[in-house]
Amino acid sequence: MPEAASLTKLSDISLPQAVPFRGVMLPVLATPTPFSFSRVTVRNNALQLALSSLPRDNRELAGHIVAQIDGWLRAQARRALCEEVERQKQQYGFSYNSVAIKDTRSRWGSCSGKGNLNFSWRLIMAPDEVLNYVVTHETAHLSHLNHSSDFWNLVRERCPGFRKAKSWLQSNGASLMNWKLSVR
Repeated sequence: MPEAASLTKLSDISLPQAVPFRGVMLPVLATPTPFSFSRVTVRNNALQLALSSLPRDNRELAGHIVAQIDGWLRAQARRALCEEVERQKQQYGFSYNSVAIKDTRSRWGSCSGKGNLNFSWRLIMAPDEVLNYVVTHETAHLSHLNHSSDFWNLVRERCPGFRKAKSWLQSNGASLMNWKLSVR
């Protein structure tokens, strides 16, 4: 059973009201846990934090919460992006060299001439169709390393609703690129 002091410390922290995930804002709920590890899960349409070994002061606790949520979001991004690349590989038969998840501030993805696919972890905050469009865009570069009409025809063929996803990124992308988790 967690100590009363731990419960008090957690109640002194100002959690973010919500975290963007797959196009929706998930409310954030936190509880102390007697287990030796912290855990982040989505349950009942909320981001649930089970926090172990609650640090002694509020600043340390805030840093711990930010690290837990940030790590979870990046892990979810890696999983979703790698799964979508693999799904498209099976469907369209292309090959690639590697997938990297980065903290970019100016682009959602890139594809090198060597077949290296790079994506921003922040795509996990966008709706799934937007993430899928960016993967489609970058994997289309495996065939066309340019933005020629052949490239856009391939994107359109693989992702018929790409204009809506592209428009969503143009309208909402800056807020995702600038999003920063704040816990006080």
